[in-house]
Amino acid sequence: MRVIRGLAVAAVVVLNVGPADAQPTRGFKDSWFWGGKAGLMSYQITNNNVAKNPFALLGGGDWLITRTNGGLYLSFDHSFFSADSLWVNDSLSPLDSLPRVVALRGLRRFTLAGMLFPKQTYRLHPYIGFGVSLVHISNAEPQQKAGDPTLYRNSTQQNLVQSTIEFFRSTATPVFMLGAQLKLPLASGFVQLTASPANNNFFLFTGSNFRTTVEAGLRYNMGSSIERMR
Repeated sequence: MRVIRGLAVAAVVVLNVGPADAQPTRGFKDSWFWGGKAGLMSYQITNNNVAKNPFALLGGGDWLITRTNGGLYLSFDHSFFSADSLWVNDSLSPLDSLPRVVALRGLRRFTLAGMLFPKQTYRLHPYIGFGVSLVHISNAEPQQKAGDPTLYRNSTQQNLVQSTIEFFRSTATPVFMLGAQLKLPLASGFVQLTASPANNNFFLFTGSNFRTTVEAGLRYNMGSSIERMR
């Protein structure tokens, strides 16, 4: 009997450090999750003095560290869009007031947020988050103006255009998040909404609305987020 009891205890120990660490048996609290996501971004752009609100596909990954009532969220994503913006005024003469068209391609975003988990069940975990997003236009190319034989008339105009583009292609903005995570047999599914206030110092903001995303994906529990006593 002692031998059988000892083998049973040993089996429990082995299960605790092996298969018991699989996703179906792990909880939500004190864990860290790696995930992938896809979704839609709604953004604003001004062209021909008209504010437009198109959508763009996005994809990326995130990292969620949980405690009992809160946690930390980090993510990186890329939005796939192509648009022209009439933003750069490179006039070297008061009589030339026509702005230059800038072709914009792609948006990269890094997000850092603190999380709160207001109500938790065994499977469903709603959450809210507050933090900051750093966003950057991947490619911003100035276009040749109608009637000009070259892209730039001189080096002064070139420097003005390039410095203006660099100023308007990146920004940092607050971000608000609302979502929920559902525990599934092999992973956890999630859906979330993010919103960032408008910023006039950025190509994709008209200053009158929010930039929002709707995202969904899967997260996998990679283990405990705290050091266990041994």
